[in-house]
Amino acid sequence: MKPSVTLEPFATTDIDRLIGWIPDAAFMLQWAGPTFTWPLTRDQLERDVTALKPNGPQRMYRAADQAGVVVGHIEIKAIDPIHSNAMLGRILIAPDRRGNGLGLPLVNAALEICFSELGLHRVGLRVFAHNTGAIACYKRAGFRVEGNERHTKRALDGTWWDACTMAILENEWCA
Repeated sequence: MKPSVTLEPFATTDIDRLIGWIPDAAFMLQWAGPTFTWPLTRDQLERDVTALKPNGPQRMYRAADQAGVVVGHIEIKAIDPIHSNAMLGRILIAPDRRGNGLGLPLVNAALEICFSELGLHRVGLRVFAHNTGAIACYKRAGFRVEGNERHTKRALDGTWWDACTMAILENEWCA
């Protein structure tokens, strides 16, 4: 049986769980880019949650498996209804559930919201180029590589990380 997830609105009651999934500063940089500072705190995430507005440009979700257990997190960001596009971001599977095939159902559930509920035409994302597992997952979901950005973020060890931009169009997702 293929794994499936249901997306539910992320709430302040989910914050402590999410913080527990972020083990160190390098992982946090890979997950959220430079948005937050290490150590990740409840205050930082509460600001994000309280900034959410109905029909606003960002939606945060927790992902629950068939048993109702929260197994992931995903955000639809930069929702632009005028130009009919958005970005996926901060995609994360619970540490004890990684490697169990939940990434693709999580991304597909978000794409269902983007294309069916929000009526978008294009959904993009950025992923660090060394995150090959995530890139493979996004390709399985139908995303195409649109470009590579060199040296976009400096890692904690001083090395530079490249990023990959990917996107999927509504007609590609429907196919």
